[in-house]
Amino acid sequence: MEIMVAVAATIGSPFAPGDGSDGSALMSAGSIRVTGYPVGAGWVSNTLAEDGGATAVLLLMEEPALPGRSVRARPVALIRALVDGQPRAELLCVPTHDANFGTLTSIEALRAWRVDEDTLATILHRLDPTHRWRVADLEGPATAEAFLAEAHHSYERLTGCLE
Repeated sequence: MEIMVAVAATIGSPFAPGDGSDGSALMSAGSIRVTGYPVGAGWVSNTLAEDGGATAVLLLMEEPALPGRSVRARPVALIRALVDGQPRAELLCVPTHDANFGTLTSIEALRAWRVDEDTLATILHRLDPTHRWRVADLEGPATAEAFLAEAHHSYERLTGCLE
């Protein structure tokens, strides 16, 4: 499944192959260690999330994207989080055109890239520090795609806009 992600912000992250095969070197940036792989925060247009907004996305990228830029991506996981104790779901995506992320097709592959619940909560908090974040679960690509399809259908039902 391919989607367009509108990027709103980008930060550094520790997400990279755990074996260092990409040549990344960790460096400190406050409360976490980061590498050259940034994470963008954004959304998918023409979707409707439970909070009434567009579906939220974290986008792992090789190069930072400027706010307002759209990136063609594919979902690799569904993040189930609690924001100030309220449930929230966000997609974790990677660019479709970037071979560096071609192996990220399962939760096991993501964990080999240091993607875990605690680090995701830290990343989400850095992107939105006004709230308390706790990541409860990380589900695979099939669940992420089903969630996205339902969010798109919810948008269509609400607006009457069928694509």
